Amino acid sequence: MDGKVLQLCLSDGNGGMELYVDRVMEDLQEKGWKIFGICLANTKVEAYMRRNGATFRAFKNHRQALFNIFALRRWLLEENVTVIHCHKSSDLRLTTLLKLLLPKLKVIYTDHMGGLRPKKSLYHRIAYGYVDLLLSISQVTHQRNINNLPLARERIVCLLHGVDITKYQPCHDASAIRCKRESLGLSADAVLIGLPGRVTPGKGQAVWVKSLLALDPALNFHAISIGGTGDATGGDESFYAQLQKDIAGTELEGKITFLGHRSDLTEILPVLDMVCIPSKNEAFGLTIIESMACGLPIIGSNTGSLPELVDANSGILVGPTDVSAWRNAMDVMIRNEVQRKSMGNAARQRVEQHFSNKQHMKRLSEYYDALI
Repeated sequence: MDGKVLQLCLSDGNGGMELYVDRVMEDLQEKGWKIFGICLANTKVEAYMRRNGATFRAFKNHRQALFNIFALRRWLLEENVTVIHCHKSSDLRLTTLLKLLLPKLKVIYTDHMGGLRPKKSLYHRIAYGYVDLLLSISQVTHQRNINNLPLARERIVCLLHGVDITKYQPCHDASAIRCKRESLGLSADAVLIGLPGRVTPGKGQAVWVKSLLALDPALNFHAISIGGTGDATGGDESFYAQLQKDIAGTELEGKITFLGHRSDLTEILPVLDMVCIPSKNEAFGLTIIESMACGLPIIGSNTGSLPELVDANSGILVGPTDVSAWRNAMDVMIRNEVQRKSMGNAARQRVEQHFSNKQHMKRLSEYYDALI
């Protein structure tokens, strides 16, 4: 494969969308694609583009990128780039202008959010009118996009995210598990309950903490939050501070750890016993399938995309704000090792069958090829 594709992501964030762009560039490089990029300067996306060896242009803000539209046009012509893959709806302003200047340019847009409100104003009709293919990341967002976006149904397809099942996999080495737990300052024999995700109201840590407080303190468990707690790592500092106040002075204080942002998730997840995902509206939830790939049962919300990812064999789904239901589900899992193991095995099998990154990249490459 000697194709060329430009990844456009003018985001200054540090979440799943930005990580997806990183992973796609890495996988495309391995398949022989030449990668180009447009991003904001001094962001995670710029770091990812640099690390992946992409040829890119970085701008200090959206306005500067728009002001350089003619320079970008010349660059794309010189490099013979004919496909742009963008990842934010606000990036469609730039792709619209580029396509007006380069009519042969093809635009793919991955909608990572699946917005709930209709976008059918004149601006949206123009911007989405220049999108050749829109990729929805789950069935629930696919249906929302069909209902809410001014785009022909045949130009909206569903492409589920995938996970590298060679990187995310169970660990059956008891010694390695014990060593990793000790390095994190965690008990070697407690049932570890993880919640991977930035500490923000939308990720549901408030309900999780309330549910943990309702558990019998005599149970041998330890809860672990894995994700940024401050602005620099995508968290909400005031929300995190409130959680700390709620925990202080309770019996949970010694049974919960906030690890903050981590780059060793492939090592941490396999030493857990279960994962909780109390988000109210996950468009997909990459950490869910990463956890499942590591052989972990899921306790999740019965909303958003979670019912697509977690079936009755691989986890338990409850109402996102039902503290009693969350408490009961965790209580059952803590007490029943056999159920945890059975659901964890089923979770791994489900990811292998439906959510491998190999399947995802095969279809994405086919979409690129069809547009070139």
